[in-house]
Amino acid sequence: MSELLGEPLSTELTERYLRSRGIRYFRGQHDGECFFVSNADGRRLHVHLGISRWCSDVFTIRVTPVCFFPAADSARLAELADAWNQQNREVTVIVHGSSDPQRIGIFARSSQRVRDRIPFEEFSCFVDGAIADAIDFFGELAPAADSTSTAQPLLRDVG
Repeated sequence: MSELLGEPLSTELTERYLRSRGIRYFRGQHDGECFFVSNADGRRLHVHLGISRWCSDVFTIRVTPVCFFPAADSARLAELADAWNQQNREVTVIVHGSSDPQRIGIFARSSQRVRDRIPFEEFSCFVDGAIADAIDFFGELAPAADSTSTAQPLLRDVG
C-alpha cells in the first residue's frame, strides 16, 4: 500500500533508481548527491542526480560533457542552447564560463519539486526522460562541434 502512495524524496530513492537501471554510481561529496558517467552515442557524459542543498524538496539532474569548448565558440553554443531551450521545456541548457578563460562549459539541467511522496515509477520516468533529453541535446551538438574548421582541437578533455 505504501508503494501506491509513493516514497519520500531521499538518497535511498535515488540509489534505488540507479540500481534498478544497473548503473554503477558514486556518492557525491554532498548528502543526497550521486554521480555516474554515461556512454551515449559515443560521447561520455557526466550525470549528477541529487537533492538540492538549498531546497530539500527539489530533485535536480545535471548532465555535462566531459570536455570544455573553446571560448571562441561561445556565441554559437549560446545560439544552439537558446534554440533548444525554446523547443524543450523539461531540460534547460546553459552555457557557462570556466576557470580557464580560453574555455567554456555547457550543461543540461532539470529539476522537480517533490513536496511529500512520489511513486517510484513517476520518479523513474522523470529521471529517464531528463537524461534522454540531455543525451539528445549533446547528440545534436556533436555534429556541429565536429564540423568546425579550427586548427586546435575543439574539445579539451577534463577527465
